[in-house]
Amino acid sequence: MKTPLSHLLGLLLTIAALAPGSRAVAQVYDVRTSTVNVDRRERPALKVQVEGSTALVREYFQDFMKENYNIRFKTGGVLGIGGSKDVLTAKQTPVSSVSGKLIDFYANVVAPSDTTTEVQVFASFDNGTTWLDPERTPSEFAALRTIVNNFARESRAYFYKVQVQEAEKLLVAAQNEKVRLEKDIKTTQENTTSNLAKIQQLQQQNEKNVARVKDDEEKLVQSTAALERQKTLLQRRRDRLAGLDRK
Repeated sequence: MKTPLSHLLGLLLTIAALAPGSRAVAQVYDVRTSTVNVDRRERPALKVQVEGSTALVREYFQDFMKENYNIRFKTGGVLGIGGSKDVLTAKQTPVSSVSGKLIDFYANVVAPSDTTTEVQVFASFDNGTTWLDPERTPSEFAALRTIVNNFARESRAYFYKVQVQEAEKLLVAAQNEKVRLEKDIKTTQENTTSNLAKIQQLQQQNEKNVARVKDDEEKLVQSTAALERQKTLLQRRRDRLAGLDRK
């Protein structure tokens, strides 16, 4: 089991490895044009990989879209997408920055690795008959890209904020653990010192007991001998008394 200190060191190393300016981070937060399979047809989509677990990213993506664009997602199935029950949907949503029409927004959150999460965003209007496409609806698709880019940028800052908060909690836990261990060591040392003193006292008492037993054994030998003499003397007097009675 990892201690709070070892967990904290691991987390700090992760943060250092993902520091701003690193090539890996730049690649992770790069929004790219791709496709998703919807109802056995490839639909244009924007995909971006960000740091964090799927649960963390999924929750933050919904909060970000709600706070910045008033887009409220629900969990619902989208025909033809693997794991469709987990796809986020926002049907008939007004977003003036994208289009004057009501838009159906979709987002799929998957985990390509243990440390990154991919968010796939795609949309349509005209009741699903027109999908946002970089060629057929370039301005709307560009506006959608801006939204995803904004999310990616904010997600990066949010991820580091969460990492810092977790590191702070682990630091407090490590400090508490340090205090607990120091207290435990002090208590154990005091108990050990007390026990050693008791052991020394018991050893001294045992030495006294041994000497006393030896002295008592010597006295017992003397007492036994005296008892035998008394028995002999008593028997002689009884014999004399018995002789006098016969006369």
